[in-house]
Amino acid sequence: MIDLKRMEYIRKRIYFLVIVFGIICIFSNPILVHADIFGFEVQDIYMDITTNVRETNDILKKAFQFAQVSPYDVVNSISGTAQGNIAVAIRNASKTKALVITTILHMVDFFRKSVTFEWSSKWENVLIFLIKIIVIKQVVQNADVIVSHIYAGFQSINNVATGESPDFLPYGTATEYYMDVKQNLVEQVKKGWWDFWYDKGSGENYNHYSYKISSEAVKMFYSTAVFPSGTDLGSEKFPEPTTAMMFMPTLEIVFNKIYFYIMKAIAYIIFVISIGRVFELSVYTILAPLPLATFASEVTHDAAKNFLKNYIATILQISVIVVMFIVYVATNKYLTANMPEVPFVQLIVLISLGLGVIKSGAWSKKVCGMG
Repeated sequence: MIDLKRMEYIRKRIYFLVIVFGIICIFSNPILVHADIFGFEVQDIYMDITTNVRETNDILKKAFQFAQVSPYDVVNSISGTAQGNIAVAIRNASKTKALVITTILHMVDFFRKSVTFEWSSKWENVLIFLIKIIVIKQVVQNADVIVSHIYAGFQSINNVATGESPDFLPYGTATEYYMDVKQNLVEQVKKGWWDFWYDKGSGENYNHYSYKISSEAVKMFYSTAVFPSGTDLGSEKFPEPTTAMMFMPTLEIVFNKIYFYIMKAIAYIIFVISIGRVFELSVYTILAPLPLATFASEVTHDAAKNFLKNYIATILQISVIVVMFIVYVATNKYLTANMPEVPFVQLIVLISLGLGVIKSGAWSKKVCGMG
């Protein structure tokens, strides 16, 4: 008869011996300095930071590249299609309706001044009124041309600000380092215990890796990071950044994920705002004759002025966002250098940048005197 208690005792003893053997293996052939039990080292953190900052910058560059696209190119790209025909029909209909509005406003203005006898003593006023009819008619019929020239004029500011596709987050030039990294525990187990023990200390249980690291991106997170002068380091390791707490690479990678998610969220928010900006400019371009028609009357001409201010503010929104990123980099460097004791300072500045980008439309309107 099988003794169940005896088998349970044997099973526990086997588990205990396996655990002890594993601990002995780990500490008899320890992972190199700067690495934790999961095999991550300082250079793994730095490369992870570099990769995420580069990806975020790529998203931002694509967002700003799309934001530079003219709304005319977007609308004209569907010419000849059903959607393009609808857009042309709406633009033509808005011109027709704008001429009707212009006529009505002129009639109201004519009767108002006739009733109040404003033209009884000066015949020049009648001539000015007739000239105004001709001018307003030309403005309405050529509203899309006028708006396109306004767009080209103020877009030149954005072209200067973003013409060279700058790195909105500090990245600079990444350096590729070559290092001999000891195999982690998983690789050692796959290799086999006999080979693992046999190769111990012979240098054969190392892997040759390359790490592409941007010092500027790393210093966003670790201002005290030190980088080797050479690129082929052999088995030499990156020095740890000086921190007040114990430095554990795996935990650092996990905690840094918060920053990465926020950075990419801000980048996608900017992309959405850039797309929304093109939508807004396209609507303004197609329906421009309607608000410009209000220039026909002294009573309603403020509506046309507000339309032009809104249009210019939407164009300048890209420049406002660029200025925000410049201030973000400056603020980040200042707080890191002068207030390093502030907890999560990087996170605070990133959240501030995200909120600023969301309000960039309102701030651009303030620049144009509409706030």
